[in-house]
Amino acid sequence: MDRRELLMAAVANGALAAAPAALAAAKLEGRATRTSAQAVRLDWEAPRRPASIFVSSDPDAQKPYMRAIRSGVRGGRAELPLPVSPRPYFLLSTPDGAQVRVAERLLPLQGGRNFRDLGGYRSADGRQVRWGRIYRSGVMSGLTLADMSYLSGLGVEVICDLRSVQERTSQPNPFQKAEAPRVVGTDYDMMSFDGLHRATTRAEAVDAFAASYVQFTEILAPQYTDLFARLVRRETPLAFNCSAGKDRTGMGAALILSVLGVPRETVVADYRLTEIYAPPSMYAGQAPHAGPSPGITPEQSQAFARMPREVMQVMRGSDPAVMRQALARIDQKFGGPIELAKARFGLTDARVAYLRGVYLI
Repeated sequence: MDRRELLMAAVANGALAAAPAALAAAKLEGRATRTSAQAVRLDWEAPRRPASIFVSSDPDAQKPYMRAIRSGVRGGRAELPLPVSPRPYFLLSTPDGAQVRVAERLLPLQGGRNFRDLGGYRSADGRQVRWGRIYRSGVMSGLTLADMSYLSGLGVEVICDLRSVQERTSQPNPFQKAEAPRVVGTDYDMMSFDGLHRATTRAEAVDAFAASYVQFTEILAPQYTDLFARLVRRETPLAFNCSAGKDRTGMGAALILSVLGVPRETVVADYRLTEIYAPPSMYAGQAPHAGPSPGITPEQSQAFARMPREVMQVMRGSDPAVMRQALARIDQKFGGPIELAKARFGLTDARVAYLRGVYLI
């Protein structure tokens, strides 16, 4: 075992020692939702217990270094007058020692698409994925100057663009002309989606789409390998994106969360959020049967136009059945997402343990 592997093992062992405390904190869950540019609503699942609320612009700040803004709040809800920037991260705490960190999952961007934080999810051992470290997104070509300033203020270090060269050329990331964050991407041949073109029912579409997700792990193996390598090197905050932010990005998020030990149903629930944050109605300006994302070829557009409506609904949406079936195929073929990541994306048991030590609290 080399020096890096030893360091990874040490970090992992230290994190595992803290797991029992995290398990106790798992009794409290909450969420933050922005209701306006100047207000955030907190909801938590302990309405009968008084809760104290602390806030900081540092996602990892410990309670003594956070600002107390409410104490003894009952009812499981609080409305807080807080602006978009600096981004607020909250700690909810009850007298019996339970606590949970929460933040807005969907970033309040003016021109962003499906740009959201992977933080806050519970791992199987009760820890939480760190907020403000790993973001997933759709195409960023519509980001405004205010959006770019906001993201730069979050310290985003690198953006892994999973799109093809054609997509990146037709809808360039505005950060390509900025000093930071760095935008990285490599070329590859786009898939044909032949199975989807032949689908005539929802069930056939789910099956074909799930098969295409598994194909992503082959076609995008260099991109996913680079993504995990940057996480191992702690090049964070890091964002990764494709066009819609649900397919290539969705599989990347599922792999990352699975490696971090997040339960399967939580992984699937995160996938489904795209349909909430970037609903199919966003494509209403396209032709009635237009494709689900920018960057498709004219030939693909014609094929999409001939698809039955229920097949197109699967294409445009984020049906949980697609991700469940894709992960089930990975289970059958590789023994699970973690085994796949070790076989194809450069991870080892030590690196998996290291990533959990770094990105779980």
